[in-house]
Amino acid sequence: MSFKEIIGQETAIKILQNSLKERRRGISYLFYGPDGVGKSFTAKQFAKSLNCREDAPDSCEQCPPCFKSDKLEHPDLHWLDLKEDSESVGIEQIRQMQSAVNLKPFEGRVKVFVINNAQALSEEAANCLLKVIEEPPADSVIILITTRLRAVLPTISSRCQKIKFSNLRRTQVEGILKQDYALGHQQSSYLARYCDGKIGEAKALGRGDFLTKRKGILDTFLHGEAQRGLEEFFKDKAQAVQALSILMSYFRDVLFVKAGMGLEYLINQDRFQEVMSASRMCTYSELLSLLAKLSKSFEYIDQNINIRLLTDNIWTASRRIWKK
Repeated sequence: MSFKEIIGQETAIKILQNSLKERRRGISYLFYGPDGVGKSFTAKQFAKSLNCREDAPDSCEQCPPCFKSDKLEHPDLHWLDLKEDSESVGIEQIRQMQSAVNLKPFEGRVKVFVINNAQALSEEAANCLLKVIEEPPADSVIILITTRLRAVLPTISSRCQKIKFSNLRRTQVEGILKQDYALGHQQSSYLARYCDGKIGEAKALGRGDFLTKRKGILDTFLHGEAQRGLEEFFKDKAQAVQALSILMSYFRDVLFVKAGMGLEYLINQDRFQEVMSASRMCTYSELLSLLAKLSKSFEYIDQNINIRLLTDNIWTASRRIWKK
């Protein structure tokens, strides 16, 4: 895939392609923006173009360096990220980078170092990295990627060319989902709104069984007669977080409708009539109380509370409204 196929990040792509045209080396970039909008993918594409044999503003997709970069197997492409079961990018990873940055490229024109989750650099690692980016070698390019710009050490971010990535427009996400996953209008529209323009998340949900689970969760919660039906969707931490997010978005819509907001503001537009009906069944205070309990449940999950107790709490709160 080339730069031309990256949708919704035109400003970022223009900056990077200008750098390629001008053959700018020995600099550091900081890609920042929400999760799931293409930062990592763009970094990979930029790294590929830097060492493509065509030496053009975009990769040729045909030469051996391009194939190697696609697989993250190019000897001059170094990708650093959180290690398994680690919450930070550690000092040893940056020390290894510090050693490699002073070597000559093995095959390409430049060495490219990508640090994903730069907001998770440990204090030691950040200070070590600072020494590298203060005077990067002319044959090196460093790319930091973060979802939280303010979490990156100011002395690091000030030495980088910052490139902002934004959420895609919902119509762009819808178009991609329809084309790549053959989803219908209602399904693609829902995912675009639910994911708020985060194309990476929308793609992941679109190719899985999320839409089926969403239907099951809402049908069980709104029309089910037994709590055990809800428990089926709370079997582990990941499923519980997903189920809570679905319920939060639904009752957020109920609150919006009760406040007089129209269809265009809703995430669950395909269930509009049901949302309207639900808004008539409860008061503002009951809705706010239920939303507060759902929100609090995310904290309970982090604290590893018993799932049965969690679903019991949610189910009891909802039945007070639905059984009036």
